[in-house]
Amino acid sequence: MARLKTKSSTKGTRRACGCGNGCLGPLMFNAEAKGQLVRLSEGGRRATREISSFQHGLVFSSRPVKIQEKVCLRIERSVSGWHGALRIGITTVEPGSRSLPPLAIPDLTYSQGYWATLVPEDQCEPRTELKFWVCRRGCLRIRTSDGQTHIMETQVNTRDAIWAMIDVYGQTNAILLIGSEKKGFFSTRRSCPVLTIDATEENCGYDILPTEKPQKIPEKQTPASLFCQNKEHNTSNEHLEECVVCFSTRADVLLVCGHRCLCPQCASRVAQEIGSCPLCRHRI
Repeated sequence: MARLKTKSSTKGTRRACGCGNGCLGPLMFNAEAKGQLVRLSEGGRRATREISSFQHGLVFSSRPVKIQEKVCLRIERSVSGWHGALRIGITTVEPGSRSLPPLAIPDLTYSQGYWATLVPEDQCEPRTELKFWVCRRGCLRIRTSDGQTHIMETQVNTRDAIWAMIDVYGQTNAILLIGSEKKGFFSTRRSCPVLTIDATEENCGYDILPTEKPQKIPEKQTPASLFCQNKEHNTSNEHLEECVVCFSTRADVLLVCGHRCLCPQCASRVAQEIGSCPLCRHRI
């Protein structure tokens, strides 16, 4: 078996696998840069977030991905009870060079060098496979199981090292890296061959939130000033069309800071899990 050789450069960490020029190298999750609630298994290819929370599920690729390198992953487990699902993105900031916040959106996407977008909930069911890549123009492209390609414009410099960034968020709590490929004019290069892991009832399915985990804040713990739904209140940036947490429900809740950026269900959970406005970090 060929030994893996590691060497550092300004482009990140490169690994020579010995498979030949037709190999893109090993592809797994970075064990040194992951969310607080993430556990890696299957040689770093499976990322599982604890079901007790919808956040702290950030993971990154173990090496920079190439332009037009299509990364394929499978969603294995989901949690009934949380809103929102997988977030996919890219970064030019080397993983491990900074402490990780709870969320990709908006915690990281407000910082320079990070871009991410949501994957629709109906495309994040267990056993679903999807591919994503950075095109030559620097756009992030995501191909979902229904054959549609979703495009996100970014300002990424394609000459920089680019890492894949995934937030195992919300109802998504386990994903598996299947591999990657990059098509050329005469051949297709692929990541290192890995053991095939079939989708079975044991590793793919739904989990239920623990009964001891309250899904909503008890009434006695909800201060009257936490938020209101007075739509006559007028303040700048008070209304966004979609909730900034789940991106699937209208943002009708007005926080004490003046931002109307959450749906009622996510507002209760954000108050319990985070305790501050997702936009300005004002305590609620």
